[in-house]
Amino acid sequence: MSFQIPTADDLVTYVKSFTGSTNDEEIRQCIFLAEMAMRNIELPALRTDPYDPSSFGVADQYGMVPIPGDMNKPILFFKQGNPGGSTLSTQGPWIVYDRIGDRDIITQSMVAQLYLSPVNVPIVIRGKFSEVGQNYKFLPFVGEGDIINLYYYKAWPLLFTPIEDTEDTIQNNAVLQTWPEGYVYGTLQYYYTKRHNDSDAAVYKALFDDAWKQVEDQNNKGKWSGGHTRLTSIFQPRIARQYAVK
Repeated sequence: MSFQIPTADDLVTYVKSFTGSTNDEEIRQCIFLAEMAMRNIELPALRTDPYDPSSFGVADQYGMVPIPGDMNKPILFFKQGNPGGSTLSTQGPWIVYDRIGDRDIITQSMVAQLYLSPVNVPIVIRGKFSEVGQNYKFLPFVGEGDIINLYYYKAWPLLFTPIEDTEDTIQNNAVLQTWPEGYVYGTLQYYYTKRHNDSDAAVYKALFDDAWKQVEDQNNKGKWSGGHTRLTSIFQPRIARQYAVK
């Protein structure tokens, strides 16, 4: 049976019992600081289902897809050959997008009309995407209504914030459910830091860092992320040398 802390209030109670503190507000403040340190954790429970319609991005008339409001960081974007919004094409092209910089995507899109864009190609090819403003831009260009499958890590709601409104307190989230050690070690680190107990703070910082590294280790080994993360492009323009057949 896995170790779990059912609710935010249970977390406060546990930390108070462990430290001997009687100050609920102080513990909540330390939990908030720990949450700030955990914003970029990559847990399986925070991944979207890219095949669920709620994770579809629909291109506008400019070929741009709005960045989802709950986006934390992209994992993989792909297009299943769905021109004009159809759910699936048996003719292709099927495109997996590599992330590049916003300056690169803007520069390359200026000459994209000179590229030989793939049409009905029975192969998975590599395209490119980047954030531009509050939208994603893609190469090769996508048309209005095209569907992009968005696979990404979601942002997660904080249990406690500095805003004093108990009615809006979140009692649980995916991180507390699946990675409670992060909450415990992080909260204790900031609790002892606040109490100017540097030696104990260092102990729990080391435990927090070790727990984080275990998550990263599993991701790097592909146990959770499902294999390699380095991709190469075989989207070929008519002339440009930076695209080559792989």
